Formats: sequence, C-alpha cells, structure tokens
Amino acid sequence: MNNETSQQPVRIGIDTGGTFTDYVIVSEGYIRAWKTSTTPEDPSAGIIFGFNEIMDKFHFQKNDVEIIVHGTTIGTNAFLEDKCPPIAFLTTKGFKDIIEIGRQQRSDLYNLKFEQKYPVNFNKDFLYEIEERMDNEGKILTPLDLNSLNDFISNLKSKSIETTAVSLLFSFLNPSHENEISQFLSEKGFNVFTSFEISPQIKEYERSVTTIVNAKVSPVVNSYLSRLQNKLVRNHIHAPLLIMQSNTGMSDVSTIGKSGIQTLYSGLAGGVLAAAESLKHLNRTHLVSLDIGGTSTDVSTLIDGPIVLRERNFGGFPLVASMVDVETIGSGGGSIAKFKDGLLTVGPESQGANPGPACYSLGGKLVTLTDANLYLGYVNENNFAGNLNIDKEKSIQYLNDLYTEINSSPFSLDIESIDELAISIRKILNNNIANAIRVVTIQRGLDPRDFALLGFGGAGPLQSWEIAQELEMGGVVIPPFPGVWSAFGLISSDIKHEKTQSYLQTTDNLDLEEINNKMQEIQQNLGEILNSEEVAEEKHRFNYSLDIRYVGQSDFLTLDIAFPLTESQLAETISRFQILHNQTYSWFDKELQVEVVNTSVIGIGLVPRIELPKLTVGNEQPPQEAYKKSRKVNFEGNWIDTPVFEKSQLLANNILDGPCIIDQLDTTTVIPPGVKGIVDKLGYIALEEMK
Repeated sequence: MNNETSQQPVRIGIDTGGTFTDYVIVSEGYIRAWKTSTTPEDPSAGIIFGFNEIMDKFHFQKNDVEIIVHGTTIGTNAFLEDKCPPIAFLTTKGFKDIIEIGRQQRSDLYNLKFEQKYPVNFNKDFLYEIEERMDNEGKILTPLDLNSLNDFISNLKSKSIETTAVSLLFSFLNPSHENEISQFLSEKGFNVFTSFEISPQIKEYERSVTTIVNAKVSPVVNSYLSRLQNKLVRNHIHAPLLIMQSNTGMSDVSTIGKSGIQTLYSGLAGGVLAAAESLKHLNRTHLVSLDIGGTSTDVSTLIDGPIVLRERNFGGFPLVASMVDVETIGSGGGSIAKFKDGLLTVGPESQGANPGPACYSLGGKLVTLTDANLYLGYVNENNFAGNLNIDKEKSIQYLNDLYTEINSSPFSLDIESIDELAISIRKILNNNIANAIRVVTIQRGLDPRDFALLGFGGAGPLQSWEIAQELEMGGVVIPPFPGVWSAFGLISSDIKHEKTQSYLQTTDNLDLEEINNKMQEIQQNLGEILNSEEVAEEKHRFNYSLDIRYVGQSDFLTLDIAFPLTESQLAETISRFQILHNQTYSWFDKELQVEVVNTSVIGIGLVPRIELPKLTVGNEQPPQEAYKKSRKVNFEGNWIDTPVFEKSQLLANNILDGPCIIDQLDTTTVIPPGVKGIVDKLGYIALEEMK
C-alpha cells in the first residue's frame, strides 16, 4: 500500500462487526482498506482509535474528510440480547392483549416446551389502554380524553419508564388521536413513538409489534450515535455522519435516532450493497453474497440487485419495515470448536474480539476456525488483519488439547491427528454456511447452480471455493478488498427514505385522484426529510409502488408504478400483477377481484458514484515482484509447498494456478490445487477449475 498524501476530499466507510471494525478510505484516484479490533463494551471507542490510525497511515487531515458512513449492529445486539430499556405500550381500550394473543400461531409447532416470546419484557403492568375509538373508515366513534392519561403518566414515572409506544386501532386511516397523545406525552418529557410514524399499515398486531420494537431499539441507537458524534466533534472531525439503514439507504443521525428499527440490518445491508456493486462491475445478473466475519456469516441472493423485503421476521417477531433479505448464522473466524456427547461442532458461540481465538494470546483457550486455518497454513501469522500479532503456537497448543479430549472420551470419533481435526473444523463450518445458502436459494425456489458465489469478509476468501463446490455453484469471485467489502458497500449507497401507507381499495373502485394525492403527500414529506439532510433538489429522486393482492388474500405483491397513476397504467399494473402472481405462486385468475393494499414512495438523495481504480494490464504470468515466498499449506490432508503472492502487486489478466495463497492487508485468498484464479481489470479474482 502506498502512503501518498490525500489531496482530494475523503469518504470513509466504517463497518463495526463483532470482532473487527473495518474501514474503507476513498479519495479521487485511490481506495484503501484498514482493520482494527472492535471494542464491544463501547464500539465508538474503537472507531475513534481506528480513525486516528488511518489518518496517520494514509496521510490525510481531519478537514479532508467529506463524509463518514457507518454500519452498526448496536441496536440489533441490544434487542436480541434483551438489553434495551423498558417501555410502555398504549393502545385502544379492549386491545392491550393483542401483544399476547398475536396471530395465535406457534413458531415452533412441535416443541412441547415452547414459550411465546414478547417484544417487551412481558409484564401486563407495562400495557395500557385508553378510551378512544376509530371505525374502519377512520371516523371518530369515541373521542379521546387526554386527561385520562394522568394515571398512566404517574404509573410510568413510578416505574422509571421514559419511552412509550402508541398504536391505536385504525390510526393508519386517521392519526389524529395518536398525534394528540404524542404531543401530550412529549410535553411531559416522555419519548413517544407512534405507529402512524413508524408503520401506518393494516394488520394491527404487526403494526403494534413494529412500533414496540422501534421504541425499544431507538433510545439505544440514539444514545450510541450521539456518543459517537460527540467523540468525533471532540476530535475535531466535523464531517457529516450518515448511518446505513436496513433498506440499503443512508440516513443522518437525527433521523435514524427516531427510527432505530431501520438499523436492525444496518451492518448486513453494507455487504449486500457491495455485492450489488459487484453485479455491475462483473456484468452479472446472479450472485450469492457470502460475508464470513469474525463472529457470524451473512448470505444473500442478488438477482439484478438486492432483494428488499417489506415484511420479515426478526428475533421471532413479525416486523413491517423494509429490510434487506439476508440470512445470518453464527459461523465465523471466531466460532468455537467444541466436542460434546460424541459430536464435534463449530459455532454458533464465538470468541469475538476479546478474548478472541487462542492465537490472539488475549486469554482465549478455545479453538476457533481462525486457529484451524492458521495451523493449516492458510493464514500468514505475520500478515493477519494488517496489524494484529498472532501466535501460531497457541493455536497448536489448544488444538492438541481438543484432540486429547476427543481421544480420551468414550465416544468414537474418526479423527486421528490434529491435521484431521483442523480440516474437520473447516468442513463443519463450511457445511453450516452451505445450509444457510440453501435457505436463500433452494428454499426461495432458486437453483444455486445458477449463481456465482461472491466471497468476502475476513474469512470468506479462505472458505468460498469449498462451499461453492458443495453446492455445485457457478463459480467463485473474490472482490478487490474482500476483508472490508461491506464497508465499501456503505459508501456506495445513496441516501434513502421510504414510507408505506395503507390504502385498501379494489381496483374497480380506485379513486385515482385520491391515491395520487396520497402519494404526492408522501413524496412531499420525504422531500422535506431530504432537504433537512441538505440534499440538493436536483439530487432528489422518487420511486413509487403499490402492494396488490386478490381480494381475500392476506399476502400481497409489490409492483413499481409510474406517477401519477392513470387508468391505462393501472390496467397495465394489474396485468403485471397477474404475471408476477403466476411466477410466484404458480397460479393466477383473471376473474378474481384485485385490490390495492398499500401505497409506497421511496425518496432517494443521489450520492456521487465510486469508481474502482483499474489495474495495470499485464499478461497471464504474474510479475516477479508479486511473489513473496512459499510456505507449507495443508490441502485435504497433504502438506504442499505453496507459493504466496502479494495482491497489491498483481496485474490485470494475471492467472494464478493453484495451489497458491494471495495475501493482502485485509484478508487471505486461498486457491486450492486444480483451481486457477484470473485477475480482472478492477482487481476481482475469478476462481475456476483448471481444464
């Protein structure tokens, strides 16, 4: 890596994972990567530490920084680990049991010890009702009496509850009562989140749960982002801080602080966006993104672009919010290998950043995937995550301890050496990841053989070929900066805000003027948000869609439309709905009545695109300066003298015959025997079987 001084504005992507915090630094003419250890007790501390490192390493000044984009899992972890502050839930009289009743469905049908989970620390003392009522047209049946909230306020104060979620019946048609309650409670010093702000849609259970989850997560996210922003300012870093949202768009801190639910897939969205950029770079239509980090693995299917879902289950709860379609499992470099009841397992428990794998020498005494890869020779102990010192002897020590434990047990396990043990750890983790890919392909009705595998993350390029082989996938591609590719995705996004509002009406009776007015109103609201984020008017773009279904169905399909909607466009949209319904469910019926369920508008603030620098063109033979040395590497039980190349010295059109290893600051790429790696003009490496 060159240490040239930046003369241009710098854009920085920061992706905080469970083990490492990744940085991508982009300025005109160059892209750089860096990794630092995450500080789980306060990720903002590690971010500032890493920020000072990259300024020193890449010679730019604080005033050079134009924008910072951050992907975070702070809200996700707080919610899943039940570390959010308690909240109260306020709803229409007679409906507080909706949270307990739900859809009367068991998520684990055959579990005799099944216990329902709730999105609040379930205590009926936290659930409250208020006398008010709207009808199914949004007309007031029972007026709202704000004075009846006095006892409610006293109860909250006695329980030290500062946040309230409000979801009233039919408020998506008429939000006046929710707005009055919000203003009243806000004046009393409470944080209030209303369902009309968060998810103004039909299905009161899902709308209520979504509002509750947002109310739980938002204070945690807001506190963390405020702390990070203050630290940046104290360090004289005044560039705008933008946060990646679950819908693959950026947002500013003040907006995201009120909509913490949009950070639940914040870190994951960066990886999917980076894979979407790879689709364009590679001129492909089908990819499966594989992001193997230190703690977890994220996989997603891309067909021409990311798949974003309007509804999805998160942590056992149905949420109505736009989130990228990603499957996450507990498999990564820090995943713990353990032997219990005659079985060798890898993950989902992880050593994380601290104590980390045994080789970190931070007190970890459990074997992980990283220890196995280090022992087998895949990982260079002098080039691990750029600047982290690791100790191979510690890996060997604790691999031997695990091997002894296996051999001394009464169970028979066919592992005869620590070589076989390390290889088994790799194979088990690869199998776990292959199963996750089956979820986003086969279980979605897709054939993995139609997709290439894009392997990134710290461990992705080490494992990708074997995983793709197990699934018979159509090749493997490694991106230019695989170890920090998710962070690259963060700064490849646009600012994006979306609002979906229910508008339940059959297409035969659709009032085009009314529905166009509603979409115009949403557009104006989103435009105001973009203006508040200082996005110039000429950079505003708006996309429109309708959610449509047959009358009597509960699920719907989303179709893009032109605005304003006309009679001819509506007819064409219905025709497209019939075709899409047949593609999705293998049937359609033109005689059935069709209805619109929701209108949706996406407001986009365009951000300048990032151009990857092109490599110098070479020939098939890698240049001599790219060759570093050779080392012994174990492939399928055989120790082979394997050449190691430096990625930054490779040229476009170089072909590397396996077995070989490619080192770079952010990760290591493994090319097994019988496989070749072809370097393209942007630095991607396509892995193919030798003919």
